[in-house]
Parts: sequence; structure tokens; C-alpha cells
Amino acid sequence: VPDLLQNFTVLEIAEKYEKTPAQILLKHIIQRGIAAIPKSVNASRIKENIELFDWELEAEDFDKLNDLDMGESARICDFSFFKGVLKHPEFPF
Repeated sequence: VPDLLQNFTVLEIAEKYEKTPAQILLKHIIQRGIAAIPKSVNASRIKENIELFDWELEAEDFDKLNDLDMGESARICDFSFFKGVLKHPEFPF
């Protein structure tokens, strides 16, 4: 499983926005309209997680992050054991 926190594209975008790689990845998820529930007991990381709502990724950077999708070859969870999941309109998620 690739470590996206060390991915060159993510690091490049993080530097551009002066944010951490984790903030970039969380922001990407949020901008896609997906609920993110980050967890941390580290005070500085909790603060970073809160600092996601006063900026946006530019379309070009958003697209670069979308292009990192490796499709089914990178999925580590096989949900096919759930009854009816293959017929779900958003499968394979």
C-alpha cells in the first residue's frame, strides 16, 4: 500500500499551500464531499485538523490528487462479502 504522506505530488502540493501532507489529503477528501473523521490525541495534529476550512485546493491541484487513484489495484478491503454490495450504485466505492 503506497504511503500517500510521502508521495511526491502530495508533498509538492503541501509545500505550495504551506500545509502538512495530512492536511492536503484530508482537504482533498472534504472537497470531494466525503465526510472525514480524523482522530488524534496529539494537540498539534488536532489543531491541524481544525485548520482545514479556511482554504480550498485549486482545481489543478485537486485534479493532480484525483490522478493518484490507482483503482481496484490499490484497494485493500474487499467488501464483496456483504450481501448485495455488487449491486450498490456506487460500487466499487
